[in-house]
Amino acid sequence: MEAVKQPDASKSGDPAIGSIRAAATYELVVEQLRKAIFLGRFMPGDKLPPERDLALQMLVSRTTIREAIRVLEGEGLLVVKRGAAGGLVVLGQNRLKPAEIEVYMETQRGLLDSLFEYRLANECAAASLAAKRREKKHLKLLRKALVEMDTLCASKEARANTANISRFFACDSEFHLAIAQAAQNHYLLEAVEKSRAAMFLPVGKVFNRLEDRANDHHQGIYQAIEDQNADLAAQRMKMHIEATRASLYDLMPKAIKAKRS
Repeated sequence: MEAVKQPDASKSGDPAIGSIRAAATYELVVEQLRKAIFLGRFMPGDKLPPERDLALQMLVSRTTIREAIRVLEGEGLLVVKRGAAGGLVVLGQNRLKPAEIEVYMETQRGLLDSLFEYRLANECAAASLAAKRREKKHLKLLRKALVEMDTLCASKEARANTANISRFFACDSEFHLAIAQAAQNHYLLEAVEKSRAAMFLPVGKVFNRLEDRANDHHQGIYQAIEDQNADLAAQRMKMHIEATRASLYDLMPKAIKAKRS
């Protein structure tokens, strides 16, 4: 029998093994600090630990920390303030003016579509598993986030407060990450972290106030998880993500929405 000739991967347009670029240590530090800011673990106005402490925590040199800080400063995420009351201070996002949203949303449309598809695939599965596997500690984390989000949405004035918008997004991340933790699946937790961090810039730039119903779906998701109803938890998570996507796209000017239809 004649042997079947296997394709030569080295001559293929889609090689089996891709090239590798070694990341500099400071780039890994940038990635970690950026993710912490994007997930709301450090809020606008908060100070990061001093250079010395960061170097000890991350097991790198202070020179590496300084290189990473320069990158984050250039991205507008941090400012280095001098003096006794100074330090590494997290900056708030520059929110867009209504006239700027059209161009920005047009450039971000493909990214947002992909992100919401990614969230639907991962977070519905995480909610279902969380309902089956949640422990008391997970419910406690979820309740804590719920209470704070309720407070931040309690009045029209609270919903329009810029600091409350940032804090709500941080609590929202805590809620969704607590669900992923309750699912007790490392890969799902990584996926949820990745998608939440990726939404920080495109979403944070266009929301100038919290919607009246910003916290509507969270209580239902929590109740399904507490009741250990896996199907309902996944269903309510799907409704929540789709409602979030609709709310975001409602901010698009009519010209953009017409292109989507």
